[in-house]
Amino acid sequence: MTATGNNYAEALFMLAREENLIDEFYEGLKMVEEVFAETPEYLQFLATPSIPKSERTATLAQAFEGKVNTHVLSFLCLMCEQGKTEQFFDSASEFYRLREWASGTVVAKVTSVVELTEQQKIDLIKALEKRTGKKVTLNCVTDDTLLGGIAVELDGQLLDGSVKSNLKRAKEVISV
Repeated sequence: MTATGNNYAEALFMLAREENLIDEFYEGLKMVEEVFAETPEYLQFLATPSIPKSERTATLAQAFEGKVNTHVLSFLCLMCEQGKTEQFFDSASEFYRLREWASGTVVAKVTSVVELTEQQKIDLIKALEKRTGKKVTLNCVTDDTLLGGIAVELDGQLLDGSVKSNLKRAKEVISV
């Protein structure tokens, strides 16, 4: 995450909060994110400095006017004008994180070798809620390269209890 991406996201979030439209801004960003993910050449077009800014921002207006909040559209145009469109995904992610923080909820990305049982999920949620003091929801994924254990990404921190990570740390200690 870049500092510039964070700054754009924080400014947009402050505006969303001031206007009491956090969820509306969120939905607009999600829509734009889908479009950019499905058509990466569109994002590349927006980042091309040889194309006049007015032409690039006009295509944004054409694509999203009436579909997203006007402030979200202005945000996109500003990023385009400032040559920062490549940081859109980072900014959107930071906005989502700020939304979670403001609601007192955090999403923990949990990576494990095998799918967690319902009881393991419940126990993990309780432990993470105790640690953070916030309501926690889990986004669970599996990755057989971990060998065992779990890795949890929460509030920008990685809590890595995977066997793969422990072996790597052991190797570093032995190599010293």
